[in-house]
Amino acid sequence: MTHAVKFHPGLMLLEQYVEGTLSADVALAVSAHIDLCPHCQQLNNDITNDQAAVLTEQQVSGRNDEQEWNQMLDFITNQPVLAASVITDTKAAPVASVTVNGKTFQIPRALARLAENQNKWLHLGGIATAKLPTAEKQHVSLLYIDKGTEVPNHTHLGLEMTLVLAGRIVDENGEYGVGDLLINSPEDTHTPRTLADEDCLCLSVLSAPLKFKKGLTRLLNPLQQFFY
Repeated sequence: MTHAVKFHPGLMLLEQYVEGTLSADVALAVSAHIDLCPHCQQLNNDITNDQAAVLTEQQVSGRNDEQEWNQMLDFITNQPVLAASVITDTKAAPVASVTVNGKTFQIPRALARLAENQNKWLHLGGIATAKLPTAEKQHVSLLYIDKGTEVPNHTHLGLEMTLVLAGRIVDENGEYGVGDLLINSPEDTHTPRTLADEDCLCLSVLSAPLKFKKGLTRLLNPLQQFFY
């Protein structure tokens, strides 16, 4: 049974994505979510068309000069995004794969090029991370969590975006499946975990390290290079 995506980037982020005003790493997470979410594929298509229509009207009315019009039109038509008419089934989106812990996972095409150049997997208990090569300040990585494994309770020193690529994870606020995008800020504290019978692969985008909150796990704070 296909998972119905419930957690989305939000209209403002999608508009900024189409406008090209997001940082490259945040745009990567949004693009990968769009690959997996028919609802946001449609929204992305609608926003792109709306912005194109506005620019057309402005050009016809003479409010933009010819050079500005051509630049903006070229920007919209060259956006590397999926129209809803191209992919209507999430099963069609993944076109690449990664292997960790003896298991191969399909990933969205937005991640394919970066995943080819991923760093080696670092393992800590039932958790493994592989950094993806990006030029931005945010830390972007693939995050694998084995079945029945808990990430220690933590808060965030910056923005944390987590996109579920395979499996499911659960925290104090709900359960998340393939395509769901979790966005946490320094005000958020949680304890993500996998289910007893299913491991999970995620895309993680961090603008700052995590901060572990409880008991002996606070000793992990100096080991942030594993996550960040």
